[in-house]
Amino acid sequence: MRAVRYTRTGGPEVLEVAEVPFPQPGEGEVAIDVSHAGVHFADVMFRRGQFPLPLPAVPGLEVAGTVAGLGPGVTGLRVGQPVVALPMGFGGNAERVIAGVTTTVPLEGELAGLDPLLAAGAACNAATAVGTLRGAARIAAGDRILVLGASGGLGLLLGRLARAYGAALVVGAASTPQRAARAAGAGYDRGLVYGELAGLAPGLTDGQGFDVIVDAVGGEPREQVRGLLAVLGRHVVIGNAADRDITLDANQVWYDSFTLAGYNLGGVLARRPDLLRAQLEEGLRLVADGTLPLDVEEIGWDGVAEAHRRLEGRAASGKYVLRVR
Repeated sequence: MRAVRYTRTGGPEVLEVAEVPFPQPGEGEVAIDVSHAGVHFADVMFRRGQFPLPLPAVPGLEVAGTVAGLGPGVTGLRVGQPVVALPMGFGGNAERVIAGVTTTVPLEGELAGLDPLLAAGAACNAATAVGTLRGAARIAAGDRILVLGASGGLGLLLGRLARAYGAALVVGAASTPQRAARAAGAGYDRGLVYGELAGLAPGLTDGQGFDVIVDAVGGEPREQVRGLLAVLGRHVVIGNAADRDITLDANQVWYDSFTLAGYNLGGVLARRPDLLRAQLEEGLRLVADGTLPLDVEEIGWDGVAEAHRRLEGRAASGKYVLRVR
């Protein structure tokens, strides 16, 4: 079967389309014939070696397709059934992938009309947005929210979902004026460049600070926003796109009366697979009913490396989805 793979870590040039063996489902697993596969920023981080992964590796954390086979112990699914899945062992940028039954959701009932293109493009980000805001951030009506990396695929969903959950103020921050303007045009109350935050945040929040800061960026922006939280505010870390963390003295959490929280799909799956399943289903329903509109660009096999390049260079204009079949 065809798959995008890399045999060494590095830039987008290490990606190649190759023939690889068909995988077989094991206990509690589902084989899926992939029609569409999302290209996610996590794929970039693993491809460049930010986190260890056995090589050769096939990227891809979110897919839509049909059930091709069931491993021992799998119930509630049938061969030929349309599904969306999170193959948390990666491998989604291929003609067939293996996913756990817990993270494989039938496109039936409320999800019957969900376009597989949107399903594959939304799965990771929609689940993460729900888990971040409902779970880690404990968002409440009237909260003031700041999202770093607001113009990316996940950032745009977080802004829209925060509004749907009742936030009173939703501010997005990005690396350039163009990307900040894109966030503002996609539903944020304001779109700011990171360097503007310290000067403008007090006026936007009546001097109180933000109740929630969602941070997928790391690096200098993570350092900049430490003083922008309200008393009892929540700083929620959900990524490290800059590949540079900061050091935080735990006593500072105590002294300044704030919460440091985090959300990671794999971490939730490892300990609470039922919770991740619920967050994935809620996120997909919100996409299906139009609460979370999605900007999707369909690409072919020869477009995956360029999609990685744009994601890594902060030049992406939407979510990239590989049409596999």
